[in-house]
Amino acid sequence: MIEKLYREDNYQEKVKAVTKTKCNRCLSENIYQDSSGRYYCLDCYEYGEINDNMSLYRYQREIPKLRHVLNMEYTLSKAQEKGSLFLLDCFNRSTNGFLQAVCGAGKTEMTYKTILKALNQNKKIGYILPRVAVLKEVYQRFLRDFPKTNIAPLYEGKKVFQKANLIISTPQQLIYFYHEFDLLIIDEVDAFPFYNNQFLYRILKKSIKKDGVMLYMSATIDSSFKKKIKFTNMKYQLIPSRYHYKPLIVPEFKHISSEQKMLNILRNLFKKTRQTLVFIPTINLGKRYYKELHLINPSIRFVYSNSLDKQNIISSFYRKEFRVLITTTLLERGITFPDIDCIVLRAEHDVFNKSTLIQIAGRVGRAIGFENGSVIFYSKYLSKAMRQAKKEIQLMNKQNEMQNM
Repeated sequence: MIEKLYREDNYQEKVKAVTKTKCNRCLSENIYQDSSGRYYCLDCYEYGEINDNMSLYRYQREIPKLRHVLNMEYTLSKAQEKGSLFLLDCFNRSTNGFLQAVCGAGKTEMTYKTILKALNQNKKIGYILPRVAVLKEVYQRFLRDFPKTNIAPLYEGKKVFQKANLIISTPQQLIYFYHEFDLLIIDEVDAFPFYNNQFLYRILKKSIKKDGVMLYMSATIDSSFKKKIKFTNMKYQLIPSRYHYKPLIVPEFKHISSEQKMLNILRNLFKKTRQTLVFIPTINLGKRYYKELHLINPSIRFVYSNSLDKQNIISSFYRKEFRVLITTTLLERGITFPDIDCIVLRAEHDVFNKSTLIQIAGRVGRAIGFENGSVIFYSKYLSKAMRQAKKEIQLMNKQNEMQNM
């Protein structure tokens, strides 16, 4: 059901928006009482004021019954087929599942058979992605591969979804749904803003039907999901192989301490013919490096979350119009460049946790024909996250080798 704070004639349910102890929009118990005795929710206030004098109106969303087809241009690899069958089995058994598949395994395509079956059962499906740039790219792929399906992207500024069989959404937009989805597929569940965000997990739970199925996917898995797999009926499947079966690129560690040496490393990148993604921990540091290096080579670019021409910069780099792109963790996952190297400056910084470093290393060697490349972590000291990331990448490579002997 769609949930609104204003009344229309055809609503099916009406509930109090906020009580003394709970918000019914985001399920928070973080309730504030003002001096006049009015109760407010503090957790979802940014979505618009909500208090105990308001009501939530719920509306049934009717979707057209269509004959859906899958028009995929290539055949799944054996590893992808294994992941695909796992997700389909979870859906058939109405069981939640976690698919851990290494960077470059082709997770999106593994969901297709499950999505097709759910569509042809006239189920309501949500495909959840944490970042708008990735969402837009995945949306285009779904339009191509499901040509007869009503598909809608849903993010801030784009909210036309009423007749969609498949909604591709950021997690924040799920606040507008109540027991709506039969199937939710949550991709990159360990990424910002999901990680440790109880608010988003609450609205995920609120948006799915009581008998709905949640399928989580990521290249890495944190301790909270490991506990769920161990102590609940959540199913788990590991896919340690990339689509082309070549090993993941193992990062190289290099000690570096001075600012000048870091700048020298960046200057030397202009001598290379291959493109390089340069990851830095903070926007201020990126601006400083960009300012220095732009004087030497005006083609260099810097992209971060608030860049005004973000999409143009990313598209230009994809078209190989320049060779060096400085970025934050904005590009750690989701977007694929066929033939690049990656370096991380100040890799010991707290922003570079194990999952982030694994994802960064996973940018390299993804495409068929470009399976090799270089990943270098430059740091003042060897952090725990750096060691853990390298160890897990090596473990995945070992499992890939064993499974494909």
